[in-house]
Amino acid sequence: MILNLIGIFGGFLVSSILDTTLGEFSEWAIVGAALVVATVESFNNFYYFIIKQNKALLKKRYFIPHLLDVLNYFKIGIIYGLVVDAFKLGS
Repeated sequence: MILNLIGIFGGFLVSSILDTTLGEFSEWAIVGAALVVATVESFNNFYYFIIKQNKALLKKRYFIPHLLDVLNYFKIGIIYGLVVDAFKLGS
């Protein structure tokens, strides 16, 4: 539970860092945004493939499902932070 919160808040922090960094380098903003989206989608593909295919293997190893869950919450924090920054810029 506490690691999930750390993952969400860490992702939120990383999204703020990414947003301000990409805002400073306006020439690379489109490329950076494309890399962020591609990374998030690649992780989604990896996460759900592993969860779907290897349920029995994941039950035997205790730390792997928790690590994947923390990384998934980290990804959710990144997405949430980018959405919040978009709303801040839109208002």
